[in-house]
Amino acid sequence: MTTVCLETVLQAEILPSLPAVAVKVLALDPDLAAADLARVIAQDAPLSARILKAANSPLYAPSSPVGNIKRAIILLGNRQVRTLSLAFSLVPLQNGRLDFTRFWRHSLATAVGTRWLLKLMSPRQVEEGFTAGLLSDIGAVLLAGAQTERYAEVLTRREAAASLDEAERAVFGFDHTALGLAAARRWRFPEGLLAVIEHHRDPRGFSGPGELSLLVRAVHLAGLLAEFFHGDHPERFKSGFELAAGEIPALTEIAFEKIAQEVAEEVREISAWMGIHQPPARSIAELLEEANKKLVVISSEYEEVIEWIYRTQVDLIRRPEK
Repeated sequence: MTTVCLETVLQAEILPSLPAVAVKVLALDPDLAAADLARVIAQDAPLSARILKAANSPLYAPSSPVGNIKRAIILLGNRQVRTLSLAFSLVPLQNGRLDFTRFWRHSLATAVGTRWLLKLMSPRQVEEGFTAGLLSDIGAVLLAGAQTERYAEVLTRREAAASLDEAERAVFGFDHTALGLAAARRWRFPEGLLAVIEHHRDPRGFSGPGELSLLVRAVHLAGLLAEFFHGDHPERFKSGFELAAGEIPALTEIAFEKIAQEVAEEVREISAWMGIHQPPARSIAELLEEANKKLVVISSEYEEVIEWIYRTQVDLIRRPEK
């Protein structure tokens, strides 16, 4: 099978198909004055409206309503506005063969979960955490948008039990993490976002400074929480979350049920101004009931295997030598 050059995908139609203003915002100096950035964003009415909604949302809780783009940029920060501009422009992407809405539902849950967790783990990074979680898997939507036909093959391979990354590498020769990292570097995203994109699937591979390590681990945990909400095996991700959270002192006293419930409620509130459709979903109580039932079955099966091994060893010891 012919693989695709990563650089070819990076320069594909997906980026020019973004609104011109979003492309222009990404190309701007990250430290551009708020007034200059506001003049660019104001050229795109839908993007301006979403930035204002973000600034007035419960996420940022302004002391008084934010009514103009410049003030919104000052509140959110230039770098936050740049990354949100990309996210807001990519959310409306639709394709008959690929479900981008499902991708963004997962990303939004990751973003909200990251922000929630950082309030306990690293409060100074709370605001950066939302966009880090939202764009942690940005390479997937870039790759799917640029190579729609071949990405359908990726999804077919994934159904055959291969992981998404393995399926992508089999079809393209690289995975969405590599593409997302290359794109983020080209757009001069901040160091924290680069670290998250590269390492959030396996935070043990990150050896950067302590605060960045907490950001990467928070996005990793939030990703597990998003899989609990939207995946087919909630028990796996509940168990994985609790195992990983147990290594973080700030989270050891917080019940998984509390985290899941509060994050789910916040996701419902934020999905409207993000433009992400949230269909009627099973309640957290239903998900937890399913996960706990399956974990009980797994535990029972494990105990049966241990007992069988024990009995086998005892029989071997007791068996007289011939």
